[in-house]
Amino acid sequence: MKELEKLIDTINKKKTKKKICFFLGNTKKSENKIFFFTPIRENRNFIFFGAIVYSDQIAKKILRIIDGKVDIILVDIEKKVLSKNKKKSLVNIERTAKDITRKSKLYIYKANDLAVNATETLLFNLFLSDKRGLGGKKILIIGIGNIGFKLSLKFVESGSKIYIWTKKKKLLTSFAKTINIIKPSGTSSKVKSLKEMPKNLGFFDIIITTANKKNIITHENVKSLKKRNILIDVGKGNFDKSAIKILNQKKINIYRLDTTSSYFSYLENISFTEKQYKYNIFSNKIKNYTFVMRGIVGQKNDLIVDDVKKPKKIFGVCDGEGGLISHNFNDKKKIIKDIKILINLKLSYD
Repeated sequence: MKELEKLIDTINKKKTKKKICFFLGNTKKSENKIFFFTPIRENRNFIFFGAIVYSDQIAKKILRIIDGKVDIILVDIEKKVLSKNKKKSLVNIERTAKDITRKSKLYIYKANDLAVNATETLLFNLFLSDKRGLGGKKILIIGIGNIGFKLSLKFVESGSKIYIWTKKKKLLTSFAKTINIIKPSGTSSKVKSLKEMPKNLGFFDIIITTANKKNIITHENVKSLKKRNILIDVGKGNFDKSAIKILNQKKINIYRLDTTSSYFSYLENISFTEKQYKYNIFSNKIKNYTFVMRGIVGQKNDLIVDDVKKPKKIFGVCDGEGGLISHNFNDKKKIIKDIKILINLKLSYD
């Protein structure tokens, strides 16, 4: 654990006002290590790093070191059954963290969902200049676990033609059928299951690998690929050396999924949500007007504002059914004027 102490010292020496965050995750992907640390990443508001562990015992040791030395600790909420040496054990680092953490703020996260969001954002960005975006694109998703399933649903909703394959052949048809049932009724695109791993990947516009196994894609699979083909290795290590060599010769990039943007977005989300609900005051009545905080369902004619104690801006007027009353410019002007006359409060209502 000396490496962890050095990482903390390195960050603290910066004497920054940025929030220091530590992500503690787990995975059932087989590794020779009992844990490993992730790189330090930084933006204008946060510095974060973390560790991936394979047992609650290691999680306890790490938590005891970092508690109070970082501002925020985030633990992966997903419970995973790890199988090592033919012995199965449930890793529940959320419970472990709640038992141990006393000084740092404790939050939860879902690493798989952040990976899904990062993959979706990457592809949206790559096809930003394409008029159809991902519409009509043939996407092959290899490995239909938690991440693969969610990506299949997301991209079929975007109008892509989804093809899925996994070694768990008994589940393939069920996965495809389930996604086709739960996708929006207005979505015409469908998910198709493949009985065999395609030998020629050139048929697909996008190939996404999300499998736990290494070296699934070999040189035989990539021979026909062109520069137009997009490859994303979400599972990390799904392409073998021979495939990587050929792709490099063809000057075709393999995107090794970088989830950094998703982690920063999640931290911003947590910070915003914490500030919004910090004081647990959701409404405030001043004479005939009731001011309601954003994110709360109000009664009819309640005013949704930026701050219920010291409002400056009106976002809308409640219709009493969870929606907003539609107001034109003159309506808004009258509401602002009436409030000014009755309670001497100057507000804006865009």
